[in-house]
Amino acid sequence: MADDDGHACLRAPCFPHPIAGPADAMPSDVVHPQDPVRRQDTEFMALALDLARTVDRRPWPNPPVGAVLVKDGRVVGLGSHQGAGAPHAEQVALQQAGTAASGSTLYVTLEPCNHQGRTPPCAPALARAGVARVVAAMRDPNPGVAGGGCRYLRDHGIRVDLGLMAREALELVWPFVVTEGFSRPYVELKLARSLDGLFAPDPGRRDAAAPVYLTGTLSRVEVHRRRCWMDAVLVGEGTVAADRPRLDARLADKPADGPRARPRPACVDTDLSLDPTAVGEPWLVLGGCESADPGRADALRERGAEVLLVAENGGRIDPAAAMAALGTAGVHTVMVEGGPRVAAAFLAADVVDRWVSFTAPLCLGAGVGWESERPACGPFALTRVERRGQDTMAVYDRTPFVDTLLKVMA
Repeated sequence: MADDDGHACLRAPCFPHPIAGPADAMPSDVVHPQDPVRRQDTEFMALALDLARTVDRRPWPNPPVGAVLVKDGRVVGLGSHQGAGAPHAEQVALQQAGTAASGSTLYVTLEPCNHQGRTPPCAPALARAGVARVVAAMRDPNPGVAGGGCRYLRDHGIRVDLGLMAREALELVWPFVVTEGFSRPYVELKLARSLDGLFAPDPGRRDAAAPVYLTGTLSRVEVHRRRCWMDAVLVGEGTVAADRPRLDARLADKPADGPRARPRPACVDTDLSLDPTAVGEPWLVLGGCESADPGRADALRERGAEVLLVAENGGRIDPAAAMAALGTAGVHTVMVEGGPRVAAAFLAADVVDRWVSFTAPLCLGAGVGWESERPACGPFALTRVERRGQDTMAVYDRTPFVDTLLKVMA
């Protein structure tokens, strides 16, 4: 059993600083007061990152990018990328700056491109506009084009500085990076547990009419921020039946928390036994090709839900087939929430790219835990550990984050 948004209020102070983790060994972006240039660079790059996050919709399958043009200490152009076919962030900032772009410095969260896609390349446009310096947070992660934009700029007399706030920039485009440009959907697993490894109290000891919250408000807000970047939030039928979750991002209410477009709620229900009144538009319901009842599928569709029938494995929906079906339906990023059964299935299928684990500082003693067979899955690398109030958030990635960070900073 899992909660809607995973988290009850534990009255606690906020300690937002990292505790430990491999990423802490990386070069720091701490700015010393006696270094005004570095301080200014950091302020404007932070603004570029906020612009990349402050968009109406997720830009997938393109990465989010923000750009700021500065001349004589004054912002003359701002831009963010809104999605495939829309102008790149650099182009938007150049258009806003006009002739003021000449002699300016560009702060951009991703290396300017030097290849023709749906839109013209940005590096030549920057050179034509007379931009004097480019500060890029990271190289393009695509090995086929990485470094091409920086080389073009340097060859045309533009100073290029690389790596400022690279960690934050890589985090922003991580789904794009690990899926190699969304050759498949990105899958993030979120779990919340007690110190003794339980997901929820014993069902016999809980109020059936109230949601089960383990962790605190700050953890809950963090989950909603992460949902902003998800096209779909997926749970099991048990979670829907018990909690009637909304699976939205209502607590991420600041512009820079992420895109305003809400994620689609989604449910795994092999035989489509779910009460049709529990879902409706814009729900996605995944049923099994062999087990799903056609009449129940029609009833769900009448409620406005989209029903996708996918292959089964051992009488349950095959997670790999489910992700393939969601990809075909235009879903690029998925957050898997819910209880241990759904989590174990997705871990065993090796489709999880990132595992975000919240731990509450309490022991339940008895309750819902992993099933008798623990999930077997490939190795994950610890990316970071942070406090959220009195809770702990640990982030694990299948693709080592720090190794990738070193590559995009070089």
